[in-house]
Amino acid sequence: MKALVYTSPRRVELQDLPAPQATPQEVLVRVRASGVCGSDLDGFLGKSKKRIPPLVLGHEFSGEIVEVGAEVAGFRPGEAVTVYPLVTCGQCRYCQSDRHQICPNRKVYGLDFHGALAEYVCAPPRCLFRLSPGMSFVEGALVEPLANALHVLDRCPSVEGQTGLVYGAGPIGVVVFWAAKHFGARRLALVDVNAQRLAKLKDWGADLVIHGSGQDVVKTVLEWTAGGGVDFAVDAVGHAICRQNILKCLAAGGTAVWIGLGEDFCEIDGRAMVIRELEIKGSYAYGLKDFARAISLLAQKTFPVQAFVSEAQLEQGQAVFEELASGHSPLLKAVFRI
Repeated sequence: MKALVYTSPRRVELQDLPAPQATPQEVLVRVRASGVCGSDLDGFLGKSKKRIPPLVLGHEFSGEIVEVGAEVAGFRPGEAVTVYPLVTCGQCRYCQSDRHQICPNRKVYGLDFHGALAEYVCAPPRCLFRLSPGMSFVEGALVEPLANALHVLDRCPSVEGQTGLVYGAGPIGVVVFWAAKHFGARRLALVDVNAQRLAKLKDWGADLVIHGSGQDVVKTVLEWTAGGGVDFAVDAVGHAICRQNILKCLAAGGTAVWIGLGEDFCEIDGRAMVIRELEIKGSYAYGLKDFARAISLLAQKTFPVQAFVSEAQLEQGQAVFEELASGHSPLLKAVFRI
């Protein structure tokens, strides 16, 4: 099968690999669309400790079932599916409470084993979600990032009628912004260092866009809110300065959600956390219910897929990853059609 293989930092190569063989407890999926996540880009750049080459990246994908294991019930060849990419134990207290994403035994496509930038993958039936009628495979590849966004917003006490800040206009930051707007946020600000992406998000309805290296983010946000600060803020970057800034931009009693993984450590003002009653919450991936909700939302056809997605072929893999790594690409989301 054709597969895009991460072979060394800043290098992916199109190779012919043996197609995986489904066990009696698995199905074989013919991948039709696979998105590039920011974590895949970190892998490409050699920043991800667990993504060890040679490795097929990719965990945001959809396709069609081509083979069903003898012990699998409820699925048949030809069905269009997306795959929950965290393979978990299903037995621990986290799995039992629909917190599969923090299962200590989880394994992830494109991280712990070959992922979906390839023609075929195997999957256990518990990870399969049928696409709603009328959904495209590209929309199926967007289920994963949208599930991330839904999980992030669920970590906030409220979004409807609130003022928010999203730090980072990468794929996850953009989807968080769209979802917050969709669910009724009153005003939204967005910070990034990519002027082209900021211009696009202004067209999407951002009330305030801030260039992170050309403007004083904290001063700008506080002026925008007449000194009050925002009710919720999401850091989709993960650098210390981004995490520190969103805390400074919060209103008293506000909530910060961190999903970005750019850096491990961050120094914060503990006194301000206490006397202003701020909350910091981490958000990692999504549960199965988040995945199902993302499918339902995409099936409503309200998400601006064409404005968000740039499609490519696996043969363009090196060029696509290089462009995304450049830091000035206008691309919001790259999805490979396979």
